[in-house]
Amino acid sequence: MQVSLTYVGRQSNRSDGQARRVEILEATLRLIVKEGIRGVRHRAVAAEANVPLSSTTYYFNDIKDLINDSLTYFAEKNLWMNKVLEQKSYALVEGLIKAKQIANTEHVKSIIINELSMFICEHVKGQVALRDDRVLEAAFHEEALRNPQLAASIRALDSTFLTSIKQFFIALGSSTADIDANQILAMIKFFEYQCLIHEEIDEKQLLATSQATVSYIVNAIKNPS
Repeated sequence: MQVSLTYVGRQSNRSDGQARRVEILEATLRLIVKEGIRGVRHRAVAAEANVPLSSTTYYFNDIKDLINDSLTYFAEKNLWMNKVLEQKSYALVEGLIKAKQIANTEHVKSIIINELSMFICEHVKGQVALRDDRVLEAAFHEEALRNPQLAASIRALDSTFLTSIKQFFIALGSSTADIDANQILAMIKFFEYQCLIHEEIDEKQLLATSQATVSYIVNAIKNPS
């Protein structure tokens, strides 16, 4: 799974310059968590990073470039989580293939529904536990409505997650993997947002919704792998 995101602000070939740039990006992320995108101003970022104001304007003349690069930096730090998700997904598929060798189709479907529902629930709970990261994602998505440059980066990130889910359902033998992936991702994002708003997880509702959604998808697959 590859993500095509690039930095647009001024770069530095010196190690101290690179370190200063990272300090600014880290400070920007902290500021977004505390105040939202609207709180990202050169003076506020410089104060948060404890660097001269000239440093932020040197690397990021346009505040939109700073916001875009903070998203790219955030993505680079968190893409390993998507890679782990991919690995777990394919491990689940391999286990299901082995199950098919010793059980009938209906039993395999039951295993898929149960395992995938629990997998989704654990993923959501793991994501919500990293509350600051989810707040950042929500802030970036909201700002993308007004910032075409940021919107392009958001679409690239979202497509990687969607592609991972799609490949999972293709491996299961689904002929509607695109639709299946959209349903699963929509459900995950909904529960992540609800958990942020309510600051708690309704685990029973999460599990019941996951089971109902997964059951609908899996039962439509004629002969799951």
